[in-house]
Amino acid sequence: MAIRGPMHFVANSKTSSEVGCKAQSVLRALRLAVLFIALASTACLAEDQTTTGAGPVATVSMDHNTFIPAEITVVPGTTVTWVNKEDMPHTVVDANKGFRSKFIGKDTSFSFTFATAGEYDYLCSIHPNMKGKVIVKPAG
Repeated sequence: MAIRGPMHFVANSKTSSEVGCKAQSVLRALRLAVLFIALASTACLAEDQTTTGAGPVATVSMDHNTFIPAEITVVPGTTVTWVNKEDMPHTVVDANKGFRSKFIGKDTSFSFTFATAGEYDYLCSIHPNMKGKVIVKPAG
């Protein structure tokens, strides 16, 4: 029913079941949008394999779409922490799937402890031109 004036009512041509069905569709779309936004704004927790150890530490900054330094050499047991200094989010993703961060916002960080010697190439999955490398060599 629609109101045209203070004393003038007009019957709506839609049935109550049509209106109810449309309302349910709108609510369903709204729920899906909220779910999508929630999932898009947070990475899957299973992907974040952050570990921290009591051994040596090293820090890599993310600034101007660059990992600084782009390459570091550490010993096994070193925890490397990547710190985002920019307003835009970044990620740290190992090319061989050994570690993967969630989105890293400004002034937040991601850490990973390298237990095994080797070379670990990584990049930002949001900005694939951002690349870096961690070289893990036994002390000696």
